[in-house]
Amino acid sequence: LQDTRSLVVKEFFKSLLLSFSPNLDEFNPDIPEWRQDVGRVIKKALLQVSDFPEEHLLVAVFPGVPTAAELFLVPNKNQSEDRKKCEEELEKASSVIVTALNQNLVEFELKPGVRVIVYNTQLTLAPLVDSSPRHSSSAMLMLLSVVFLGLAVFLIYKFKRKIPWINIYAEVNQEKEQEMIGSVGQSGSTPKITLSEFTTSKELMEKELDARVKRGVGNACESTREIPNCTSV
Repeated sequence: LQDTRSLVVKEFFKSLLLSFSPNLDEFNPDIPEWRQDVGRVIKKALLQVSDFPEEHLLVAVFPGVPTAAELFLVPNKNQSEDRKKCEEELEKASSVIVTALNQNLVEFELKPGVRVIVYNTQLTLAPLVDSSPRHSSSAMLMLLSVVFLGLAVFLIYKFKRKIPWINIYAEVNQEKEQEMIGSVGQSGSTPKITLSEFTTSKELMEKELDARVKRGVGNACESTREIPNCTSV
């Protein structure tokens, strides 16, 4: 046996993106057979709120998580002269389905005790968390906290020059930097003394010996001048 499929080409159609309540993702094995079964169940749920022909209503469930699908409304005829009338019929059927989706009237039972609500992704997003008041309020509080924190960081970065305490801190840092630069400049302008300019101990000893020798010679000369002349006449 060989599987055969027939393809029909349409000039125009209407489509809607669908999303589901989060509990559907818990039972999503992400296999083609499961997606086909869920697509048929969604189609039956949509037919309960719309009188659109079943053979012209198609549902394709996308692979992956979170679970999403696309609803296709195709016209009965594909003739150019009837296009305006077909477009009006599609628009009317689409409006009816969108209204039912926005009012949470489209739902199906996945298993006993597990009901899944179908949403219109383009207008009404499926909730990402539990819809109970406690969880929704905490999630909203977290979202507002993140938004206010980001706004505060942006305002501080944008208007940091106009905030007094930031200006004072910046001026103090600038003054400290200028003082450090001035002290470095002053230390660089002081005269440098090399080791060669200092007199070594050997040179000091030589100079001291020379001074002593000179003093000794001077004393000897003075003593010779004071010796009396004892020659007899």
